Amino acid sequence: MASFASRTMQKLYSARLLLQHFDQVDQQDELVRPAFISAHADAVVFHLQGALQALLYEIAETARMPQGEWKTAADLQRAAEDQGRVIPHLNQILELEKDSFSWLSQLNRRYRDCWLPELKQVETVNDTSAAQLIPLASDSVSEQQQLNSWLESLQAFIRDLRQTMQEF
Repeated sequence: MASFASRTMQKLYSARLLLQHFDQVDQQDELVRPAFISAHADAVVFHLQGALQALLYEIAETARMPQGEWKTAADLQRAAEDQGRVIPHLNQILELEKDSFSWLSQLNRRYRDCWLPELKQVETVNDTSAAQLIPLASDSVSEQQQLNSWLESLQAFIRDLRQTMQEF
């Protein structure tokens, strides 16, 4: 378990480091700022998903599952059922994934958006005076707060889950 636990912690540490550098957005040139924010936000989300992936392998190893490839908690649950095993720790993850308002569902949606951004229809405006000529900048502070919230939630979740895994 030490190798997967170490991998989980490495990913969390990387996300934390990137979030610390998020504060440097004000030092960036005005033209570079949106790319800086986007790159850092996507990288944090990537590392948080990496931590979740490593956590699945931690859970599998604790449950003494044979080696396999699990991309989602549902994949691991199917593999466990095929082996005739029950892994109660997966239920917590699966419940969070089902709840569309949970931090994990939000994080998963944000991760999917990194790879397959939703196509947004551009509203056509006939009256050019009503058209927005200068796009509004995204609020990097709220983006950073959201990312910090997900990091803190994931760290607390992993800490709680590891405590219950020790009981089994």
